[in-house]
Order: sequence, then structure tokens, then C-alpha cells
Amino acid sequence: MSILCPKDLWDETKPTGGINEVKATVSKISKGPRADRGLVRVSMTGTNLVAYLKELDSNAHPHSWNGERKNTAASRRVYDAIAPEIDRIKAATSPEDPAPEIVIDDTIPEQG
Repeated sequence: MSILCPKDLWDETKPTGGINEVKATVSKISKGPRADRGLVRVSMTGTNLVAYLKELDSNAHPHSWNGERKNTAASRRVYDAIAPEIDRIKAATSPEDPAPEIVIDDTIPEQG
């Protein structure tokens, strides 16, 4: 599973330890139509995606007595983009099937 998103959005929403530990590989998008727009590819297993979603949900929808966190808005943006896409993912039918990819791209391409 891969998530393509702006690097600063990943940096703001990635878990920093604690209960929902997430192992992910992060690489810069350097080729194709989204190159040089500050996007990264965050690759993780399904188990790590579940942990990431739990972290996002906790930060995006904090209990009223705790108040919002510094990354509540960013976490809500990512959670709202990922959650509905999860339901659309089809199981692989062969080893050649590409891994699912979710794109969160609010960047504006540079004008040449």
C-alpha cells in the first residue's frame, strides 16, 4: 500500500511512537507528472496502515475534554482521504497486480 502526499503533510501526521507504531518507507517522487512538487511515496503494509489510521483517527477526532491537537486539521484531511479509499481496494488476483495507491495531492504544478 502506498500513499502519495506532500512531505510536510506526512511529517505532520506520521506517528511519533507510542501505541500506534507505524513502519513505513518514505521516498521522494522524482519522476512522472508529480515530480518536483514536494510529494513523497509512503509505503507500508496493511497492518501498518491500520495503525496509521488509528493514529489519524485519534488525532483527527479528539475527545472534547482533551481539545484539538496541533495536527488535528492535517490528520482529519488525511483520514478523510484514506478511509473511503480503503473500501474501494480490491484484493490482488495475481503477484503482478500493483499495490494499492492513494493520492493526496493539494499541490499546484509549477508553470513553465
